[in-house]
Amino acid sequence: MSLKGNIPVIPTPFLNGAIEYAGFDRLMERTIDRLDGYVVCGSTGEAPSLLLQERIDIVRYLSERMPDGKELVVGLGHTNLREAVAIGVAAKESGVRSALVPSPYYFPNSLQMVTDYMGELAEQTGLDLVFYDNPVTTKTHYTADQLLQMVRDVPQIKAVKMTDHHFEKIRSLKKNSSLAVFGGDDIICFRAFEAGIDGNMIIAPIVYPEAFRECWDTYQSGNREESFRIFSQVILPFIHLFGPGDEIATTKALLHQLGVFSSFETKLPLLPVTEERLREIMLGYHTGASAYAV
Repeated sequence: MSLKGNIPVIPTPFLNGAIEYAGFDRLMERTIDRLDGYVVCGSTGEAPSLLLQERIDIVRYLSERMPDGKELVVGLGHTNLREAVAIGVAAKESGVRSALVPSPYYFPNSLQMVTDYMGELAEQTGLDLVFYDNPVTTKTHYTADQLLQMVRDVPQIKAVKMTDHHFEKIRSLKKNSSLAVFGGDDIICFRAFEAGIDGNMIIAPIVYPEAFRECWDTYQSGNREESFRIFSQVILPFIHLFGPGDEIATTKALLHQLGVFSSFETKLPLLPVTEERLREIMLGYHTGASAYAV
């Protein structure tokens, strides 16, 4: 697997309670030229609130529209292995190569439990896996050595998305394996650059596609000072105000304000943003956009 670069997690647009596929089209038109792909049906896409068939339909719809050279990664977060496999098999049949998979939610996971789960998912779907290390939502913490052991036991795990703020884990994974490592949290993404990530699975690249691409490419070329200037002046004002905690609702509200989504609906139990939050979001967005336009 050669996953790398900016493969942002994207929200699922709704209109009157149904999936608004035209919102996906407008999002792709606005962003895809500056990205390396998308992650769909992850937590940002409200996958826990989607029906099994809705997740399959979204993957099939977007896989048909992905340009050559761009990756579609399917989120397979689930506590039902059979349904996760069904989504993964449908994705594989649609040409998808990779799945983003966290530890199953709620359960008091052990390393062996998660390793067995990941192994079954890989074997039954035929997909390469990106393990999502997200201790906040899964309540499961891993050391770098434990992640490396999981990869030895499940060789289909080719990459890790790291939301854990323990940056030495990133450095250890890069030093001791051939894994690709992706930054997974917007608010610390530049520190993840510094730790040696191979790409980003966050939200910011769909907010400022041109600026984020320039920030990333500039860093990769070795000019970290200029990259940090772009990050600080353009990207940071927005990500400071759009989270943490309600990133899904705030991102949808922004995309609605920009004319990309026809509404900023969320599915319960998530709630849409308030007018007060919307003012904060737009303050951050316009501050960054104005800085990049200068």
